Amino acid sequence: MRDFEDRLRDDLRRTEAVVTMSKETMLVRVARARRRRSAMAGVGAAAAAVLGLTIAVPALTGSAGGDAQGIGPRLVHQVQLVNVLFTDLQHGYAVQERCSMLHPDEVQLPGPGEPTPDVQRDCTSQLLATADAGQSWQERALPAEVATKDAGVEIRTGHSLMFWAPAPGTIAFGSWNRRYWTSGDGGVTWTESPTQRDVGPPGSLATFGLDDRPVFLATSPPTGEQRSDKNPLVAASDGSYWLACVTNPCIRGTHDSGQTWQVVTIGPPAQAVDWVATTDGQTLFASFWDGAGSTLIRSTDAGGSWEPIQGVALAWRGADAVALPNGDLIMTRASEAGGMFRMRAGSTTVEELAGAPTHVHVLYRTGGWLVAATGIAQGEQPELPPVAWISGDNGTTWIAVPTP
Repeated sequence: MRDFEDRLRDDLRRTEAVVTMSKETMLVRVARARRRRSAMAGVGAAAAAVLGLTIAVPALTGSAGGDAQGIGPRLVHQVQLVNVLFTDLQHGYAVQERCSMLHPDEVQLPGPGEPTPDVQRDCTSQLLATADAGQSWQERALPAEVATKDAGVEIRTGHSLMFWAPAPGTIAFGSWNRRYWTSGDGGVTWTESPTQRDVGPPGSLATFGLDDRPVFLATSPPTGEQRSDKNPLVAASDGSYWLACVTNPCIRGTHDSGQTWQVVTIGPPAQAVDWVATTDGQTLFASFWDGAGSTLIRSTDAGGSWEPIQGVALAWRGADAVALPNGDLIMTRASEAGGMFRMRAGSTTVEELAGAPTHVHVLYRTGGWLVAATGIAQGEQPELPPVAWISGDNGTTWIAVPTP
């Protein structure tokens, strides 16, 4: 891929005798010209995974299937959220990736002993910027394609470390082979770092702190209790980090940047902890599932002791939750119906949030904003619904981030 980019840059430089091209424009053209190809095993089964969401990109060309009049093969479109971050209440940024690929019906399945078919993928990364609290968005150029591998740190769908804030008023964008760029003017111009991005010492765990900066914990939580898209590591303002156990009725916490991890049992045996949420590391909320309903519990002494929140009984299982600085708790439901709910500070009433996104995959805070995202959307039509929404009033109203 680097050889391809080098050749493309040489071709672009040769055209400068006819057309004057800035360095920034050349980088954008290089980024948009990149075409990533990946082998898709089991494309027949993949058809069942197609949902319904997208935006417009140039059609792929190819000989497989297609219309007899030469319109071209059927495509599957995909939008994926990389990350949303706000540097203040007015200025925010969203990076999304748009891909098109051959529809599984257009791919002839291999026979016995034949190689897996190579399915063409055409992907482009997009940056959107707002300076008026999400009321309008402007597209800005990115210097490269976002990393989906070979980044040196874990990549999480919807809240990826490939887009972060290294300093107040500055945004950073990461690509393959640990290359990254920074911008101090909201993505109008970019400067490539002369060194590779930091990935922390060996054995460390990269994650987001409260200020959208990557931090490195000395070690990961114990095996079997690793974080995931559905079990995020929660950062608190006192420097602690918290994680729900995956296989045991407990949570893990560290107060020394991952040097040690403490375990706190918070439920009866054989009952799963679905999430843990906190803002300050002192007051913590958690939910565990007993097969029939969810029990909400709370600790006010940094996890030292826990008590059920009296008067709260949920018939559904929780997916994720975020504790807000005002004391409210925002929760998402793990079911086909989905939904988002709020329990206000000092209340035991759980209310469904009208107008909130329904099936939320990731939920987090950034710069005073709440972000809820489905993460990935696919469909056969090029126009797809949004994959990310933002709220500046703690979940009362939501603004959709436009798809690419």
